[in-house]
Amino acid sequence: MHLMRGTRMDINASYTHSLARENLNALVNFYGPVLAPIVGADQYAAAAADAPHRLFVRGQMMPTGRWMIVGTFDLRSGLPYSVVNEELEFVGPRNDRRFPTYVRTELGLDRRITLAHAHPWLGVRAANALNAFLPTDVQANLGSPAFGTFYNSEYQQIRVHIRFER
Repeated sequence: MHLMRGTRMDINASYTHSLARENLNALVNFYGPVLAPIVGADQYAAAAADAPHRLFVRGQMMPTGRWMIVGTFDLRSGLPYSVVNEELEFVGPRNDRRFPTYVRTELGLDRRITLAHAHPWLGVRAANALNAFLPTDVQANLGSPAFGTFYNSEYQQIRVHIRFER
């Protein structure tokens, strides 16, 4: 969906429903940190990048000629992972568990300023603006007391920027 109101507003939204499956015995998965082949049963399951549902919205709005609001919203299913035991052998079906749902918001506010004879935009951007918990790792080892714990979340960032136009 694309909504546009002249030069004042431009919003794009898309939803994707997908299915990504892969052979979990691909050549690149044969070697782990120990130089010995790790070959499991030939199995097809959800791919590491499988996100069945994704909603992405991006837009910008100019309430006046000197102010601009920008933002993105990304909502998607959590990515799959597999459970292992103390010997790092897979337990149960592969890639049958998922990370939490991923919800990331980025916001920005810009103001056109006058600097000598130039008119750049000066602004502030907030990445992960709502400081959502967006883990990138999971303790998937059944033998660990922290089994099932998600960690290494993306952190909130605030940046100041300046943008020149011709």
